[in-house]
Amino acid sequence: MTSAIDPTAQTFLGFLEQEAASDPQRLRPFGGHIVQRAADLVEDIEINLHAALEED
Repeated sequence: MTSAIDPTAQTFLGFLEQEAASDPQRLRPFGGHIVQRAADLVEDIEINLHAALEED
């Protein structure tokens, strides 16, 4: 199975690559509070990874 890379995602990843090379001190790992906030936001969401995607 071949998957195409979304052009927008590819452009963004290219931007991150340039930033990491030219100004690496600007890139910082997520802190614990951001990770916890993200976990809180999706805590009660259930997904089925095998379900077909909806059109919209």
